[in-house]
Amino acid sequence: KRRCVPLAADEDENWLSEFFCFIRSELVEIFRANSDDVASRMNIKKIDFGQVGIRCRYCAHLTHRKKSSRSSCFPSSLDRIYQSMTMMIRDHFLRCHTLPNELKTKFITLKSQSNRGAIDSKKYWVKSAKQLGMVDTTPNQGIMVTEASITAIQS
Repeated sequence: KRRCVPLAADEDENWLSEFFCFIRSELVEIFRANSDDVASRMNIKKIDFGQVGIRCRYCAHLTHRKKSSRSSCFPSSLDRIYQSMTMMIRDHFLRCHTLPNELKTKFITLKSQSNRGAIDSKKYWVKSAKQLGMVDTTPNQGIMVTEASITAIQS
């Protein structure tokens, strides 16, 4: 069975709307690109083996062709995670065939109640990613995780 590593962090509720807390804790997970991920994106945006991505946890088990659009993203840097998530929110979750209906309903409800996050919340996305062990590669070649964080995640 695949291990799920949520994007959520303990401080999310202090910085983010209930909607973003829901997305980060219930709908997405972080993962490292495998050879299938690299091959499936050869014609789009090149990614590297082991590069950190964010994906919908409900369709992660499907083949690339069976997933709805924007089911995963590979932000080029930590400060692009927020933007990548907004594109997933706009283009994926309502079209995801494997997302349970009760979660789609909650998604719609929270999205309609949500106001944009505070300006400082974008800084928080970077800070919380660093706390999960993510680091930028140079120059803007994507995000990787440190060996210490890999060990912590696997234990």
